[in-house]
Amino acid sequence: MKKSLLVLILACFFSTQTKSQYSSILAAYPTAYELSAGFATKNTPGTLWFGYLSTVQNISTFWHVNKNFCIMGSGSSSIWSAYKIFETSGCAGTSTQVLNGYGVSAIETNGSGGEAYALAGSYDNASYFCTLDKYGNVISAMSYPFPYPPMSINGTPTQPIIIESDNKEEYYICGYFESDIYIINVDINGNIIWSSFYSIGKDAMPKDIIMSPYHKGELVVIGETRISPIDNQGFFMAIDGSSGVVNTTKVYGNDDEKDGFASIIVGSSVSSINSAGFVIGGYTQRLNNASGVTAWAVKLDPFGNFIWNKILEPSMGTNLGVIDIIERLNTFNNLEYYALLNSSVGMHVLKLDEKGNQFHISLPNSAKNEFVYDVPSTVVSRAKCISYVNIQTPGADLGIQVFGTANNFSGFSSSYVANAYFNGETNCNRTLAILQREDNGSHRIRFDAAVKHGSFSSCSNFQIQAWFPGGSVNYPCSGLMTQGSNQRTMPSGIDIQTNQEADFSVYPNPVANKTQVNYSISDNSEVNIYLHSLLGQEIIRIQPQVKLAGNYTEEIDFSSLGLKNGVYFVTTVVDGTPHKRKIIYSH
Repeated sequence: MKKSLLVLILACFFSTQTKSQYSSILAAYPTAYELSAGFATKNTPGTLWFGYLSTVQNISTFWHVNKNFCIMGSGSSSIWSAYKIFETSGCAGTSTQVLNGYGVSAIETNGSGGEAYALAGSYDNASYFCTLDKYGNVISAMSYPFPYPPMSINGTPTQPIIIESDNKEEYYICGYFESDIYIINVDINGNIIWSSFYSIGKDAMPKDIIMSPYHKGELVVIGETRISPIDNQGFFMAIDGSSGVVNTTKVYGNDDEKDGFASIIVGSSVSSINSAGFVIGGYTQRLNNASGVTAWAVKLDPFGNFIWNKILEPSMGTNLGVIDIIERLNTFNNLEYYALLNSSVGMHVLKLDEKGNQFHISLPNSAKNEFVYDVPSTVVSRAKCISYVNIQTPGADLGIQVFGTANNFSGFSSSYVANAYFNGETNCNRTLAILQREDNGSHRIRFDAAVKHGSFSSCSNFQIQAWFPGGSVNYPCSGLMTQGSNQRTMPSGIDIQTNQEADFSVYPNPVANKTQVNYSISDNSEVNIYLHSLLGQEIIRIQPQVKLAGNYTEEIDFSSLGLKNGVYFVTTVVDGTPHKRKIIYSH
């Protein structure tokens, strides 16, 4: 069941319920309103989204009177709160309200003091941090003044990014100021552990950050850097998370092109030639090409080298690249990606296979490979981020959430959230189309030097005050599919629960040489069999076959695979449903 949130406004109320096509959240906000972030929350299952006003409005008939940002939610997590931000000049003196903002980022956390969410935002004078409990109450708040007011046309701060450190109850805040990147490492109360600015090229804009699972304590920052007026490059910067010292910086893109990275996730291991690493979405603009700007997706190994590299060509509209990307296992137990585009046609999602290729008409579910979520009869929606609910409980909203802002109601803005089952197989969508082609993207990699300099101070008398308006929720969108895998990574000992049904067995186990996989099927079915390591790396894949009802046996010769003693997993996938067994190899 899908969700739509109706907002009670004192004097002016607008709401749109769709005819079971998608779930949307529409209400009359001022034109300065912009959705900033959104995600699924596990604290109390549901979704949250965060909006802000670039210029605070003083209109007494709206909930947003004199507020800087708000949190909205649906499901059990129906937080509905608006917040005022107060600062003091130079960390001293009388507090005054901040009148502008550049957005907030938020993550779910589990702090020892009841913290449920950690937020980071920015405005002209500072970056800031706060923690909230699961009801939206402020627990702590801190600001980090910039060293001087913005001086240049490139000086406007951006919406900062926040992630949790590998160390419990520590966070990294990363943003942009005066052509440089800044990173602030803070504890759960917002106290600075370390901070620094970084220069790359003439202008470096960070777009996303992630903790590396491959190098303990390492922080990876991606974005774009300006080399010349006609040459931007995507960059990959790895730093020591305990000190801020740069370990490596690489830039990506061809000469005299505009290229950039916008979103990074951990990419699972598929095979020896498509191993684990990072999947990154961005854009490329070939200046001598009539097609101009288009979407770009790459997979890098843990050291920043290409594994695969694709230009994406949607079948409609014009786009400015990928702004967010997620990884899933589909109902056929194959890895795939969903790339959210900055597109002229709305909140535009492309489905990619495990190698970054766009699905084509000859492949399964080809009619479900491209989606546009938009509000009819309005200015096109502006996409912000893509997330998902991965909670298998009755009534849960399983699947993708796409977050953005729509202009509607004669210039007013609105939050816009579309919900759809993760493989798109639901009636909660607006448009389906077939994709065109794919090609290699910008391919050059060069090392670059990041210059580390400067630091921040902190202001403990910074204040964030909450206000809680009334609100109600309902659930107008139907058609959610309940079948299919809901895993989000490749099979491993953690992600797929061991299935104990009697129609699937492995013998002998433990195994010294060969073992047999025994299974039965009750109807004509497609069967795939995989052997994976404990870390999810695929070792072998038995060629998929469509088999008649009956009992079957497949043999796996461990002694011929050159494997070390240890734990492995055999997964048999029958018509998209995985069944797994743990095997101990000892020879």
